[in-house]
Amino acid sequence: MELVYKKNQLQTTIIYGETFASQIKSASFDSKHLFLITNQRYYDLFSEKLIQLFDDKQELDWYICKNDSHCNNMKELESLLAFLSDFDQQQEFLFLGVGNEGVVQLTHFLHETSVLTSDCWLLPLSIESLSKSLIAEAQIELKNHPVLYSKVLAEKIIYDHTLTTGQGDGKLVDFVVFIRCGLVCSHDFLRMLFKNYSDATRLNQQSFNGMLDEMIGYYEKEGQTIDRFGQLFEQGFLETENGHLLSSHMKRFLGCLLQLLWSQDVSQFSFHYKNFMIWLIRLGFPVDFPEQILVSDYVEGVLKYVNCGETAALLKDIGQLDSMQQPKTDELLKTVEQYKNILKEIRG
Repeated sequence: MELVYKKNQLQTTIIYGETFASQIKSASFDSKHLFLITNQRYYDLFSEKLIQLFDDKQELDWYICKNDSHCNNMKELESLLAFLSDFDQQQEFLFLGVGNEGVVQLTHFLHETSVLTSDCWLLPLSIESLSKSLIAEAQIELKNHPVLYSKVLAEKIIYDHTLTTGQGDGKLVDFVVFIRCGLVCSHDFLRMLFKNYSDATRLNQQSFNGMLDEMIGYYEKEGQTIDRFGQLFEQGFLETENGHLLSSHMKRFLGCLLQLLWSQDVSQFSFHYKNFMIWLIRLGFPVDFPEQILVSDYVEGVLKYVNCGETAALLKDIGQLDSMQQPKTDELLKTVEQYKNILKEIRG
């Protein structure tokens, strides 16, 4: 399937439901120098397969990033630019980003800001990576905080599910993207997720391909809000002494759950939060707020960003946005204690 996706006065062509190999066969690269940016994991898995797809005469080079989802950082960007400086600057390039969400942003940013003449294609290898390619912005981080930013969409985004390796934790990470879509855009969509993915077995066995149409539509309307849902609450964990106990994906996931509970408490809408949490536990999500992280330290961490002017999307109901708000100290303390109490009730 092929569709034109528009966001922030930019547009891209999204191709899914067919293989990357079929796209290569029908594409003409003229005299462009192909420059593939990927993670070590995906290079090991797919480099031979991808090389075979291109004409042997085609100029092709690789840049290999770490497997970190935050590889869109200043150090990696500097290394990438140093690597590119050895090439003929008069060539036309096709930058092809292959891999996780960090690679997607790094490739996007390089294409938009480099002095090199280039086109940009993305081959995201997870739903999380695909979602990052849809938000029409690329960030470069320093110490896990954004420091550079550019509005950009690739010329083509190709999602080939035959290349994805989203099992186990990867499947959970991808499923959070759909959960965020439901929370921000559609209660009916969230109900559908609950019905169709009722336990860990069904989650691991069933494909997500049937939900891509709706997901892409939600991102076209509210991509930035979906992507950032949970971000302010996530950042509190970055400032705590034992925040390292949570992976980057877990920090964001807990941030989403806390932002949802805060929204419900402030807006007083009806939602069976406890049942929602029971479902997530049944799916295999780790939902605990680590005992080693003091609530006061966490709240102080969130307030650090609030005091710098950052806000969070307040829901007036599931799937309905109210406004961007700054959580207050007492609201944050109440939310975390309430969250921990709900988990105690569930576990007896």
